[in-house]
Amino acid sequence: MKRLIISALAVILTAGFSFGQSKTIQKFHEKYKDDRDATVVTFTGGLFKLLATVASLDEEDEDLQVISRIADNISSLELLSIPMYKSGFKSEDIAKMRSELKKEKYEEMMTLRDGSDHIYFMTQGSNNEIKNMLILISEESDFMVMNVNGELDLKDLTYLAKKRNNLN
Repeated sequence: MKRLIISALAVILTAGFSFGQSKTIQKFHEKYKDDRDATVVTFTGGLFKLLATVASLDEEDEDLQVISRIADNISSLELLSIPMYKSGFKSEDIAKMRSELKKEKYEEMMTLRDGSDHIYFMTQGSNNEIKNMLILISEESDFMVMNVNGELDLKDLTYLAKKRNNLN
Protein backbone atom coordinates (compact mmCIF):
# COMPACT_ATOMS: atom_id res chain seq x y z
CA MET A 1 0.00 0.00 0.00
CA LYS A 2 2.81 2.39 0.92
CA ARG A 3 4.60 1.69 -2.36
CA LEU A 4 1.41 2.33 -4.30
CA ILE A 5 0.86 5.69 -2.58
CA ILE A 6 4.50 6.74 -3.06
CA SER A 7 4.47 5.70 -6.72
CA ALA A 8 1.12 7.38 -7.43
CA LEU A 9 2.18 10.67 -5.85
CA ALA A 10 5.60 10.55 -7.52
CA VAL A 11 4.00 9.99 -10.93
CA ILE A 12 1.59 12.88 -10.37
CA LEU A 13 4.37 15.20 -9.25
CA THR A 14 6.88 14.21 -11.89
CA ALA A 15 4.51 13.68 -14.79
CA GLY A 16 2.65 16.66 -14.44
CA PHE A 17 0.77 19.85 -12.12
CA SER A 18 -5.07 25.33 -11.52
CA PHE A 19 -4.95 27.29 -14.38
CA GLY A 20 -5.74 30.24 -12.12
CA GLN A 21 -2.14 31.13 -11.25
CA SER A 22 -0.93 32.15 -14.69
CA LYS A 23 -2.70 34.65 -16.94
CA THR A 24 -1.17 32.93 -19.95
CA ILE A 25 -2.43 29.51 -18.94
CA GLN A 26 -5.79 30.92 -17.87
CA LYS A 27 -6.19 32.46 -21.36
CA PHE A 28 -5.30 29.12 -22.96
CA HIS A 29 -7.73 27.30 -20.68
CA GLU A 30 -10.59 29.73 -21.42
CA LYS A 31 -10.02 29.41 -25.15
CA TYR A 32 -9.96 25.60 -25.30
CA LYS A 33 -11.80 24.25 -22.22
CA ASP A 34 -15.15 23.92 -24.02
CA ASP A 35 -13.71 22.59 -27.27
CA ARG A 36 -15.42 19.27 -27.93
CA ASP A 37 -12.09 17.67 -28.78
CA ALA A 38 -10.36 18.88 -25.59
CA THR A 39 -9.73 16.67 -22.59
CA VAL A 40 -10.05 18.40 -19.22
CA VAL A 41 -9.25 16.72 -15.90
CA THR A 42 -9.40 18.50 -12.53
CA PHE A 43 -8.40 17.24 -9.09
CA THR A 44 -9.41 19.57 -6.27
CA GLY A 45 -7.57 20.16 -3.02
CA GLY A 46 -10.07 17.91 -1.22
CA LEU A 47 -8.63 14.83 -2.90
CA PHE A 48 -5.13 15.79 -1.80
CA LYS A 49 -6.31 16.58 1.75
CA LEU A 50 -7.82 13.07 1.87
CA LEU A 51 -4.53 11.55 0.69
CA ALA A 52 -2.65 13.65 3.27
CA THR A 53 -4.95 12.43 6.04
CA VAL A 54 -4.58 8.78 5.05
CA ALA A 55 -0.81 9.09 4.70
CA SER A 56 -0.43 10.83 8.06
CA LEU A 57 -2.08 7.99 10.00
CA ASP A 58 1.23 6.17 10.43
CA GLU A 59 3.22 8.72 12.43
CA GLU A 60 6.34 6.56 12.52
CA ASP A 61 6.66 6.07 8.77
CA GLU A 62 8.85 8.86 7.38
CA ASP A 63 7.85 8.12 3.76
CA LEU A 64 4.17 8.54 4.53
CA GLN A 65 4.82 11.70 6.54
CA VAL A 66 6.57 13.25 3.51
CA ILE A 67 3.68 12.21 1.26
CA SER A 68 1.26 13.72 3.77
CA ARG A 69 3.11 17.07 3.78
CA ILE A 70 3.26 17.20 -0.01
CA ALA A 71 -0.38 16.25 -0.52
CA ASP A 72 -1.56 18.63 2.20
CA ASN A 73 0.03 21.58 0.36
CA ILE A 74 -1.43 20.88 -3.10
CA SER A 75 -4.53 22.95 -3.75
CA SER A 76 -5.34 21.61 -7.23
CA LEU A 77 -4.12 19.68 -10.24
CA GLU A 78 -5.52 20.38 -13.68
CA LEU A 79 -4.86 18.99 -17.10
CA LEU A 80 -6.01 20.32 -20.47
CA SER A 81 -5.16 18.48 -23.66
CA ILE A 82 -6.05 19.62 -27.19
CA PRO A 83 -5.47 18.03 -30.59
CA MET A 84 -2.97 20.11 -32.55
CA TYR A 85 -4.45 19.40 -35.97
CA LYS A 86 -8.05 20.33 -35.01
CA SER A 87 -7.37 23.30 -32.73
CA GLY A 88 -5.08 25.26 -35.01
CA PHE A 89 -2.55 25.47 -32.17
CA LYS A 90 0.98 25.42 -33.64
CA SER A 91 4.54 25.05 -32.37
CA GLU A 92 4.93 28.83 -32.71
CA ASP A 93 2.09 29.22 -30.20
CA ILE A 94 3.97 26.99 -27.75
CA ALA A 95 7.12 29.11 -28.09
CA LYS A 96 5.04 32.26 -27.49
CA MET A 97 3.40 30.64 -24.43
CA ARG A 98 6.80 29.72 -22.97
CA SER A 99 8.04 33.27 -23.54
CA GLU A 100 4.95 34.75 -21.84
CA LEU A 101 5.34 32.35 -18.91
CA LYS A 102 8.95 33.46 -18.43
CA LYS A 103 7.66 37.06 -18.17
CA GLU A 104 5.35 35.80 -15.39
CA LYS A 105 8.45 34.63 -13.51
CA TYR A 106 8.26 30.97 -14.47
CA GLU A 107 11.62 29.30 -14.70
CA GLU A 108 12.22 26.48 -17.14
CA MET A 109 13.61 23.71 -14.95
CA MET A 110 14.02 21.00 -17.55
CA THR A 111 13.30 20.31 -21.21
CA LEU A 112 13.02 16.86 -22.75
CA ARG A 113 12.97 16.11 -26.46
CA ASP A 114 12.26 12.82 -28.17
CA GLY A 115 12.04 13.24 -31.92
CA SER A 116 9.45 15.95 -32.50
CA ASP A 117 7.95 15.56 -29.01
CA HIS A 118 8.90 18.13 -26.34
CA ILE A 119 8.22 18.36 -22.62
CA TYR A 120 8.87 21.60 -20.72
CA PHE A 121 8.92 21.68 -16.90
CA MET A 122 8.36 25.22 -15.61
CA THR A 123 8.08 26.40 -12.00
CA GLN A 124 7.45 29.50 -9.93
CA GLY A 125 8.89 29.92 -6.49
CA SER A 126 12.09 30.26 -4.54
CA ASN A 127 15.13 28.03 -4.24
CA ASN A 128 13.50 25.93 -1.51
CA GLU A 129 9.82 26.01 -2.44
CA ILE A 130 7.83 25.61 -5.63
CA LYS A 131 4.62 27.66 -5.64
CA ASN A 132 3.31 26.42 -8.97
CA MET A 133 4.47 23.85 -11.49
CA LEU A 134 3.56 23.64 -15.16
CA ILE A 135 4.35 20.86 -17.55
CA LEU A 136 3.85 21.61 -21.23
CA ILE A 137 3.77 18.49 -23.39
CA SER A 138 3.95 18.92 -27.13
CA GLU A 139 3.48 15.84 -29.27
CA GLU A 140 2.91 15.56 -32.98
CA SER A 141 -0.86 15.26 -32.56
CA ASP A 142 -1.61 16.79 -29.13
CA PHE A 143 -0.62 19.61 -26.81
CA MET A 144 -1.17 19.25 -23.07
CA VAL A 145 -0.79 21.59 -20.10
CA MET A 146 -0.58 20.08 -16.63
CA ASN A 147 -0.63 22.51 -13.73
CA VAL A 148 -0.18 21.90 -10.01
CA ASN A 149 -1.03 24.70 -7.60
CA GLY A 150 0.38 24.52 -4.15
CA GLU A 151 3.50 25.03 -2.12
CA LEU A 152 5.89 22.16 -2.60
CA ASP A 153 9.04 21.89 -0.51
CA LEU A 154 12.02 20.83 -2.63
CA LYS A 155 13.42 18.73 0.23
CA ASP A 156 10.22 16.66 0.32
CA LEU A 157 10.16 16.29 -3.47
CA THR A 158 13.82 15.24 -3.50
CA TYR A 159 13.19 12.73 -0.72
CA LEU A 160 10.23 11.26 -2.61
CA ALA A 161 12.16 11.09 -5.89
CA LYS A 162 15.00 9.20 -4.19
CA LYS A 163 12.54 6.79 -2.59
CA ARG A 164 10.79 6.21 -5.92
CA ASN A 165 14.13 5.32 -7.51
CA ASN A 166 14.75 2.80 -4.73
CA LEU A 167 11.34 1.17 -5.34
CA ASN A 168 12.09 0.29 -8.97
